[in-house]
Amino acid sequence: MRELTSADARLLVADGFAGRLADSPYFTEYKRRLGEWQMRLGEVDGEPVIIDFRRDETGWKPHSIVRLEIAGDRITRIADYVFCSWVLPSADSLVLSPTC
Repeated sequence: MRELTSADARLLVADGFAGRLADSPYFTEYKRRLGEWQMRLGEVDGEPVIIDFRRDETGWKPHSIVRLEIAGDRITRIADYVFCSWVLPSADSLVLSPTC
């Protein structure tokens, strides 16, 4: 994902950070994450998103979403809702994209 991101991309980690992606520890923090996690493409309420799943003793559960804005072939904005536990429970629909 880092290679697809524009050099001047903006980042919003809701309730956490807002500014230039280059000024944030965003990718480093994802690498340091404790526990098991994975991300999958999907839709929430008809909007394309990346869905962050966390694994607990009962299996994989959707945890949060990441929205991307794309211009041409570059990601220009990342909005990550990892700290907003209310987003997914308030959604009307969650659909996963087929895996390859």
